[in-house]
Amino acid sequence: MGEQHTPKKFKIAGKGIPVLDAKDKVTGELEFGVDFEMPRMVHGKIIRSTVPHAKVKKIDASKALELPGVLGVVSHVDAPDLNWDGVWDNYRGKILDGTARFVGDEIGAIAATSEEIAEQALELIEVEYDLLPALLDVEEALKDEAPQVREEGNVRDEYRVVWGDIDEGLAEADEVVEIEMRFKAQNYAGIGRNACICDWEGDKVTMWTSSQTPSELQQGIHQAFGIPMANVRVVALPSGASFGLWWSNNFMMVTALLAQKIRRPVKIELTSEECMATVKRRHIEITKGRMGVKKDGSLTAANFNHLMDNGAYGFKTDVYFFCCDLWGGAKNGYYGVRGASTNLVTSGCMRAVGDITMGLAVERLADKAAISVDVDPVEFRIKNQIKAGQSLRMQEPRQHMKGTLTEYVDGLTDEQQGEWPEMFHLSAGDTEALLVQGAEKFRWKERFKGWGVPSSVEGSKRRGVGVGTGAHCCGVEFGGNVSSVVRVNLDGSINVFSACGRQGQGSETTLSQVAAEEFGVPIEMVNIETGDTSAVPFASGSSASTTMFRVGWATREAAKDAKRQVLKIASREFFDNIDPEELTIDDAFICLKNRPEDNRRVALEEMMNVLCSDSLAQTTVITGRPDKAMPPTIAFARQWAAQFCEVEVDVETGIIQITDYLAGQDSGTVMNPKVLKNQVIGGAICGAGFALYEGIEFDPTDGRVLNDGLLDYKLLRTGDFPPDAEVFFVESEDPVGPFGARGAGESPAAAAAPAICQAVYNAIGVWVDVPMTPEAVIRALKDKEEAA
Repeated sequence: MGEQHTPKKFKIAGKGIPVLDAKDKVTGELEFGVDFEMPRMVHGKIIRSTVPHAKVKKIDASKALELPGVLGVVSHVDAPDLNWDGVWDNYRGKILDGTARFVGDEIGAIAATSEEIAEQALELIEVEYDLLPALLDVEEALKDEAPQVREEGNVRDEYRVVWGDIDEGLAEADEVVEIEMRFKAQNYAGIGRNACICDWEGDKVTMWTSSQTPSELQQGIHQAFGIPMANVRVVALPSGASFGLWWSNNFMMVTALLAQKIRRPVKIELTSEECMATVKRRHIEITKGRMGVKKDGSLTAANFNHLMDNGAYGFKTDVYFFCCDLWGGAKNGYYGVRGASTNLVTSGCMRAVGDITMGLAVERLADKAAISVDVDPVEFRIKNQIKAGQSLRMQEPRQHMKGTLTEYVDGLTDEQQGEWPEMFHLSAGDTEALLVQGAEKFRWKERFKGWGVPSSVEGSKRRGVGVGTGAHCCGVEFGGNVSSVVRVNLDGSINVFSACGRQGQGSETTLSQVAAEEFGVPIEMVNIETGDTSAVPFASGSSASTTMFRVGWATREAAKDAKRQVLKIASREFFDNIDPEELTIDDAFICLKNRPEDNRRVALEEMMNVLCSDSLAQTTVITGRPDKAMPPTIAFARQWAAQFCEVEVDVETGIIQITDYLAGQDSGTVMNPKVLKNQVIGGAICGAGFALYEGIEFDPTDGRVLNDGLLDYKLLRTGDFPPDAEVFFVESEDPVGPFGARGAGESPAAAAAPAICQAVYNAIGVWVDVPMTPEAVIRALKDKEEAA
């Protein structure tokens, strides 16, 4: 599996350094939530609803409390008005409120001295319900007479992105094509589980759990329990895999409530079934759309309406889609999104949220538009997708802004207007170079035989090629600010303190590379502390592809600040008060820039121990932090992916096999090609699984998850994806990101499904609903035959 990477003039940034925790992972020393234990710790189990919608009349735990070793139980009686909001409205509600809203909902918890006793006690608890009508269909949720899942009502206000005049655009078109796509919910299905451990000391609480978002989890505990954030400590441990699952979850709040009541450290460890059926999932989504296209292949209109189910406790108004930016070349556009509540397990953000679902519908309809005017799919994308410098479409709503876009820009300082990219315009990168280079590497012109035409036929097997594109943000500012702190120690080594989460994406390595490159020390002299809110500054966690771009920017700015302080002291103490700007740090030595004739070099360790002439004390410790605001990321930065694939479809069995794969990525400067390659291939596999196999099956009578284990929930295996899949990078340097880098985690997942779906269409001449299981393929072929 190769990648192409153009080296820059960096010593550490851009190098394929192995991830720093590799040894801990392979030796089993890395501690996850399930591994964590502490003295006096007891075990908790959650009492879960067996019905989809009901008022809890009574929880009778008397038999359980008689069991030796049982320490206590909590229910909604112990949690009056303990409201809290999860990250980005992925959860909104009370910890426990006496209403069950889906099968598996938390309605209480019990603690015991061992996990075995807690499980026995759980079986002895009796719950009485007043049943309520259950709402299991997202389209039914829109009706006035539908049962109400939440006191705020079922339906959220529509979120719109609009430009131009959609009616004029459709009237101007030579061809108008339509689509309706229905998407099943995807399960995070991480290999690994999670646990939460919580301990109270008076009115102070500490929580240890695997989480991507330590700062937001700290904020949620503060909100739920009404205690100062200064009294809340979260230690976010690594997770085996997350993809957005382990942010701030209600089972963590239940753990805190139970520990508060029994005044002992409590651990609640989830089973695999609980992880897959009771925490969170991707939304069920429905997209309806129209596109207008001219005979020359230019889009005149893109009109989409999207419905998503929030499940029981999600409260999102939109899916944070960036496909409208990707296809921003359309002359007129209308994208409307509406969220609605159901009595199904809570849904929320999952990797490439919005762009793996709605984005797939937009790409498929774009393919249909290209077919209607007979334009090559690569050429059609180059013609209609946004280019660097053009206006971004997602700028249009921005309800959180004060004033209009013009008022915002006019209100910026002269310095900001001079240094920042042009606001609300794409600052760097697009899909064109990816498509051009990818088409050449994949031999597209040779292998693409035309729309719906297989590239080869051998017996019952048809091969076809396809191309797909994806876009996503590089973090968003309205999720919270980001910050990092860099501390220079007595020996010249540095510590980086950051609130980024660790879910296998390698952020601790890439952020260390940023700090080492900027400050001027070997990577071995950098240690990074992540996740402990008592040590790290508040920052938006590892969500929305935030880490490399926004946290990386903050880390570089903090290293710059620390470096400025060091060089100022060095100038005075060792370099005759020379302008500090003429100094630099190279391989942990302070030296002069651009003066080869002056070879004075002072070791960092020596400088940190010098007796300063002003204070008559050692320097000892210097702390750096960002000293200016970061430009609002959503107003200029995007990440891009273009992927090419070949598939083989057996028209007798319906089995689809991916036989060749090429993934191109533009995330600006590549900080670590090995880490980015893994991100790209991992994203492609996530998107491919969504296209081919994955979908949660709900019981139609009560909404419980039926395939709540990895035996019944189909994931891609090693043999399902080409082992020699290739990756290449286009490096359009970003004007703001650290050394020109941008985010990378989500666009690769968005590009995979449209590429595979298009390849299947070209192999067999018919579009197949996702997931494209063998049954779905055979059904599509049968429908095609009957329609002929």
